[in-house]
Amino acid sequence: MLKVALTGGIGAGKSTVAAKLSELGARVIDADALSREVVAPNTEGFAAVISRFGPEVLTADGALDRAELAKIVFNSPPARAELEAIIHPRVRARARELTDALPEDAIVVQDIPLLAETGQAPGFHLNIDVEAPRELRLERLAERGLPREDALRRIDAQASDTERREACDVVLHNLDGRHELEHRVSMLWDERIVPFAENLLAGRAEPRPEKLQFVESDAAWPRRFEHLAARLRRVLGPSAVRIDHVGSTAVAGLPAKDVIDIQVTVVTLRIVDTLEKALGEAGFFGRELADAPKPEYPDLADWEKRFYGYADPGNIAHVHFRPIDSPGQRFALLFRDWMRADPAARTDYAQAKGVLAAKVDSASDYAEAKEPWFDHEGWPRANRWAAETGWHAPVC
Repeated sequence: MLKVALTGGIGAGKSTVAAKLSELGARVIDADALSREVVAPNTEGFAAVISRFGPEVLTADGALDRAELAKIVFNSPPARAELEAIIHPRVRARARELTDALPEDAIVVQDIPLLAETGQAPGFHLNIDVEAPRELRLERLAERGLPREDALRRIDAQASDTERREACDVVLHNLDGRHELEHRVSMLWDERIVPFAENLLAGRAEPRPEKLQFVESDAAWPRRFEHLAARLRRVLGPSAVRIDHVGSTAVAGLPAKDVIDIQVTVVTLRIVDTLEKALGEAGFFGRELADAPKPEYPDLADWEKRFYGYADPGNIAHVHFRPIDSPGQRFALLFRDWMRADPAARTDYAQAKGVLAAKVDSASDYAEAKEPWFDHEGWPRANRWAAETGWHAPVC
């Protein structure tokens, strides 16, 4: 089951996106609707709200006066935090109930306005942010009858656009009208969401393109790593000694294949095997593998690892689970840090990559062709640099 979170500031157009996703076949769960459901009369949530805020937040017929409650909480951050402490756990519990009742092949979209604020993003396979300029949002809210002062207060009470972007995998810009926004949603559905769901159902990671292609260093690579790392931390907990961005996409300015390499350091690979099911539910699938041995460590057993990928076709990743203090674990960190610190080494490696890429056409052939360079250049030079600078692998 693919679990998608949809967020966006008030007036950004999130409801339009949710409606289009529903039309395309998604099962949409609306957090705003659930927030009303869990504090409806005769519920535990209703009783908790009245206990905290008193009878002044009731209408004449005994229902919750949401407008009066909004006045209180939007003018008092502590009061807002107390209301959220009542509502949010109940909304999450109800959302889980609704999700668990759906079939395994469902694509579930949870409409969560406060996704960034509540830290729920790592619990979803894909997070989508709908964004629009502040003034355009104010115009839309005015059309709904919300006074400008109230609209500004509500906008400022939510996460900023930057904070939402940091939490999300996809940003949909709502600038050019409803038709264009719906078109972008349809493209996202066809090109990313449906293939992602199919990969999950089949229990497979999205493979890297076999056609070799380098791209220029991308400022988005570190954020893509952080999104994946957060999902891995959620599954692995303390079993992950550390999670690092490694490989060429971890080195600013270095051209690379558009694949995020992640190293997860573990005490033993058996831990990874016991968590195989949980990793699969989070979208990570893999197998046993080994790195190519280096001259000082010729025993293949020293280079054993678990090699996983992610099911998202829009964020292709290679996840290398390696035991702590193994030669492969150490070298992945050493090579990255050497590349980051030594401009000449970076230039040499980029040139070597270019020469090899001119000789081969596939990513598999390229990976094989690189090994002699690592044996004769990368491994000895990186280790000399470590000895000269006193570098050592970080422990945690």
